[in-house]
Amino acid sequence: MSQPAVSLVIPVRNEAGNIAPLLAEIREVFGREGLSWEAFIVDDGSTDASWDEIEGCAADARVTGIRLDGPRGKSTALAAGFRRCQGAAFAMLDGDGQDNPVEIPRMLELLASAGAASSPAADLVNGWKTPRLDPWHKTIPSRVFNVLVGWLTGLHLHDHNCGLKVMRPEVASQLRLVDDLHRFIPVMASARGFRVVEMPVHHRPRVRGTSKYGVGRFFRGFFDLLRVAAIVRSGGRFQAVGRRGESRARTRHGVYAILATVILGGLLGRIGAVTSVDKIALEKRIVADAIVKAAAGGIPVDEQAIRQRIEEEKRLMRPFLSANDRSRWLTIRAVVERGSFTIDDLVAEPGWDTIDAVAHPDAAGRLRLYSSKPPLLAVIAAGPYWILHRITGWTLGDHPFELGRILMIVYGLLPLGLLILFTARVIDRLGTTDWGRIYSVALVAGGTLLTTFAVVFTNHLPAAACTAASLWLVLRIAGDGVRSWRSFAGAGLTAAFAAACELPALAWLVVVLAMLAAVDRRRTLLAALPAAVVVAIAFFLTNWLAHGDFVPPYGHRGGGQAIPIEPPDASWNPDNWYDYQLPLANGRTLTSYWRSPGGIDRGEASPLAYAFHALLGHHGIFSLTPAWLLVFPGLFLLARPDGSGAPPNAPAIFRRRLAAGIAAVSMAVIVFYLSRHQIDRNYGGMTAGFRWAFWLAPLWVAAVVPAVDRLAANRWGRGVALTLLVVSMVSVAFPTWNPWSLPWLHQLLIHSGWIPAV
Repeated sequence: MSQPAVSLVIPVRNEAGNIAPLLAEIREVFGREGLSWEAFIVDDGSTDASWDEIEGCAADARVTGIRLDGPRGKSTALAAGFRRCQGAAFAMLDGDGQDNPVEIPRMLELLASAGAASSPAADLVNGWKTPRLDPWHKTIPSRVFNVLVGWLTGLHLHDHNCGLKVMRPEVASQLRLVDDLHRFIPVMASARGFRVVEMPVHHRPRVRGTSKYGVGRFFRGFFDLLRVAAIVRSGGRFQAVGRRGESRARTRHGVYAILATVILGGLLGRIGAVTSVDKIALEKRIVADAIVKAAAGGIPVDEQAIRQRIEEEKRLMRPFLSANDRSRWLTIRAVVERGSFTIDDLVAEPGWDTIDAVAHPDAAGRLRLYSSKPPLLAVIAAGPYWILHRITGWTLGDHPFELGRILMIVYGLLPLGLLILFTARVIDRLGTTDWGRIYSVALVAGGTLLTTFAVVFTNHLPAAACTAASLWLVLRIAGDGVRSWRSFAGAGLTAAFAAACELPALAWLVVVLAMLAAVDRRRTLLAALPAAVVVAIAFFLTNWLAHGDFVPPYGHRGGGQAIPIEPPDASWNPDNWYDYQLPLANGRTLTSYWRSPGGIDRGEASPLAYAFHALLGHHGIFSLTPAWLLVFPGLFLLARPDGSGAPPNAPAIFRRRLAAGIAAVSMAVIVFYLSRHQIDRNYGGMTAGFRWAFWLAPLWVAAVVPAVDRLAANRWGRGVALTLLVVSMVSVAFPTWNPWSLPWLHQLLIHSGWIPAV
C-alpha cells in the first residue's frame, strides 16, 4: 500500500454516537480533496458502546481501532495512535465532533508551504478555535492557561490545547506524551527546534455527550506547566517516549523479566543440584560398610579409593532421575558415542537402566535394544552433546554430572525461557489490565508443572515452547495483520514440531493451519504447510534410521507371542516390541518390565475412576493446577461478540476462532487420553501430575487471561485468582527434588487411608 497523505489520530472516551458521523465527514472531505488517509481511533477506556461503534467503522480498511486497558488519559491515547501512523503527515482531532475535518486540508497546505527565506516551512500547525463554542467554565480557565503558557515558556499561542493539530512525523516522534503533557505539544515541539505556527479553525458545539478532558484538570495542568516551563527555561530537552510504549508498558515488561529471571534462576540452581537424593544416605552407608569390612579384614584402608570404586560400580547417585528421561539420554549417547541407535551395551552400565525400551532385530538379525521414544528429539539434542564431547573428550558415562547439568541448561532452561517469552508476548496482546497480565505471566513462569519437569529431559517442555511460539505467530498473523512468508513458515514449523513431540498436538497443528488459511490461503499452502511437511519428513526419516520402520515404536504394541531369536536365550514379539528378553554384556538377562508392570503402571482398571482422577482427583488437571478452572470463563469471554476481554486490535472473528481452536484442541487431547486402554491409563507413570496435558499450558494461559482481567476489577476477584495460583504453585514446588514422584494430593490420600499405597 502506498503511503497515505495524512494519518489521523482520534482519541475517544464514551463518545458513542459521535464517532461514525465524524468518520463520514472525514471520508467526504478527503474524498473531495483527493487526499489519501488512514485513521486510528483510540478508545481510552470507554464504558459505553464506543468500541462497538469503532469496530463497525473499522469495516473501512482505512480505519483501525485501538483499545487501551482502561482510562489512560489523552496523552497515552495520542501516543498509542502516533506509533501506528504511516502517513506523510500526522493529524490529531477530538472524537466529540467539535473539530471540523474540513480544516485539515488547509492545515496540510500550511504545513507544506515553504514560506519566505526568513520564515521556513511549518513543522506543526496548531489550531486556534475562534470563536470558541464552549461554556464559560471551560473558556475562561483555558484563556488563563494559554496566557500563563506563553508567559512561562516564551511560545505565545491563542490555543495551546486545541485538539486539532497537524504535524510532520518527525515532530510526533520527539513528543513526550505521558502524564497529560499533550497540553504542551506545541511547547515540546518548539523546544526541540521545530517551527510552530497557528491557524484559526472553526469550532462547533457539542451535539452528544459531555467533555472528558476539561476544567477538572486545569489545576493539575498548572503544576505540569511549571515543570515544563522549568525545562524550557533551563535549556533542557524533553525525553521522547520510544516506540515500545508508555512507562506503564515498560514497567509491566520489567515485571515480566523479573518473574522470568526468578523462575529461571531457581531452575538453574535446581539443575546444578539435581541428583538422586534418596540414594545419598544409601551410598554413604555402603561406603562406610565397605571401609569397616576392609579394616576388619586387615586390608589397608584407602577411603577415597573405596568411595570412588563404589560410585563407579553402583552409580546410585545420578542426574538422570527416571527411566523415562534416561531413555532419551541413552539415545543421545548411542548416536554420539556409538554412531547408532542401539542402547543395550549402554544399559549394561551401572546407573543407566531404563524400562522405556523396545527390542527388535537389527540388520544382521540379532536382537537389539532401543529407546521407545520417537528419535527426532534425541537426534536434535545430540548436537550440543557432540560439541561438548569433541571439545572435552568426556562422555555422559564417565562425567554424568558435569555434562548432564550443562546439557540440561540447553534441554530444560532454554525451552522454559522460550515458553515464558512467547507466552508473555501472547499475554501482553490478549490482556486488558496490567494486574491480569502480570498474574498470567506468573502462572506460566512458575504455576504449571512444566517448571517442575524442567530439570529432566522430556518431550513436554519442547512441545509447550513450540506451541507458545506458534500461538504467538498466529496471533501476529491473524490478529495484527502480519503477512511475511517467514511468519507463516515459522507458525507451521513450530506447530508441527509440537506434534512431533506430542502426538495429540496434531490437533493444534490442524487448528494453526486452518487459522492461517482463513487469513491467506496462498502463504499457508506455500510456506506454512511445506514447513510442517519438513518436520514430518524428519520425524519419519529419523524413525526409519533408528528402527528400519516408519511407524514409531509405540505403534508396535499388539498381541502375539514372543519367539526365540539370536543371541541365545533371547526372545521377542514381532507384534509387540515391548515384549522381549535380552542377555546383556554384563551377564545379566534383561526381561521387559512391560511383560508384568507393577504399581501405577498396571493402569487404572475403571475408566470412570481414571477420568475422575485425571481431571479432579489425585493427578487431576484442575485439582493440582486449579488456575486452569479459569480457562472455562476465559474462553467464553474471548469468544463473546462484544469482544470483552479480547485482544484490543484483533478482529472479532479471529477471537472467536482462537477460542474455538483452544477449546477443540483441549477437548480432543483429553478425550484421546481418557479413552486409552487400561495399560495406558497410568497418568504418565510415577509422576507429579497428569503429564500428557502439560504441553497445553500456553494455550490454557491464553484462555485464562480474559477471566483474570475480569477478576482484577475488585479485591474479591483478585483474592480468588491469587488463591488458585497459590495452590497451583504448591503442586509445582512439592516435588522439588524429583518430578518423578507422586503428587502431594495423591500422597495425602494415601496417608489418610482413602486409597491404597502404590
